[in-house]
Amino acid sequence: MIQHRRIHHQGPRPARRGFTLPEVLIAVTVGMIVLVSAVNFSVSSWTTRRGWTLRETVDRDARFVGLSLARDVQEAGIAFTSTPVFASVDAGGDTLSVLSVPFSPAEAPVYPIYDDGDPAPTYPPGGTCGATCIEFQRVDGRVDLAAGDVVRLQVGSVRRLLLLTSVTPMGTTQFRVTFLPTGRLVNRPAGIDSLLLARTGTSIQKTTFVMYWRDPARRSLMRADRLDASGQPVPSMMASEVEAFEARLLFTAGTEHPSYHGLDADTTNDGNDIIGVKIRTKLRSQRTDPAVSGGQPISRWYEWQVAPRNLLYEKSRL
Repeated sequence: MIQHRRIHHQGPRPARRGFTLPEVLIAVTVGMIVLVSAVNFSVSSWTTRRGWTLRETVDRDARFVGLSLARDVQEAGIAFTSTPVFASVDAGGDTLSVLSVPFSPAEAPVYPIYDDGDPAPTYPPGGTCGATCIEFQRVDGRVDLAAGDVVRLQVGSVRRLLLLTSVTPMGTTQFRVTFLPTGRLVNRPAGIDSLLLARTGTSIQKTTFVMYWRDPARRSLMRADRLDASGQPVPSMMASEVEAFEARLLFTAGTEHPSYHGLDADTTNDGNDIIGVKIRTKLRSQRTDPAVSGGQPISRWYEWQVAPRNLLYEKSRL
């Protein structure tokens, strides 16, 4: 049986159409623009992130410094009322110092001078038992002082700081202290030099102190809360890469001074009129990044103002 195939004739196939050269060029150009934009955005984002990382390290150091300063300055004037010429807080350019009385848990005792019974109102020049030696009375039979302590010597209305070199009990009612022969401690008058000790109205009391200052050789902010045998602060580093540290005092009259001075004609800078401290510091990043700030360290200024409650209380009480 013969089968017949039917042959279907198809019409002419349509021609295949590709991209024209102008279309290819436009597509390539648009693609390049998108690619370059994406690369630039990624580079910019990465550079911004690296810059943010450097700034964050500086901010972190500043937060640590600020918290430490606020804590220590708030101690100013605890059981330590300022006078025009001897305040509990002082500034001097790149140095800040704070004085207070410790509580452990009660306030540090005040030890009156030992009265030898002589009718004269004052002792002869020098200490009562030597040039750098004074005898005091015990309080409740105890002596809570030791070598290395910093004490406030009060003679009437005059104040001095003493760095004790020894504390020696003498019987059950008195004790003897010796102190470093120096004229300055913690940026304040120290020793007794020509000061005559009164047989009444003379006493000592333990104090605590904190000092901050910038060490230019190490480009660091230093902190100290004890003195060595020569009366120099024993430092610990608070922050490195410190380009500047400035401390100024704020007074009740709304004035601001680099320090206090209760003996000059200006009555707006007396020590008993201090109500706060303003501190400015410039910190620099410890690391650098070639993609950030031209490879140079990042520097930023920070400022804090602290008004201790104790100083405000002093002004309200007066």
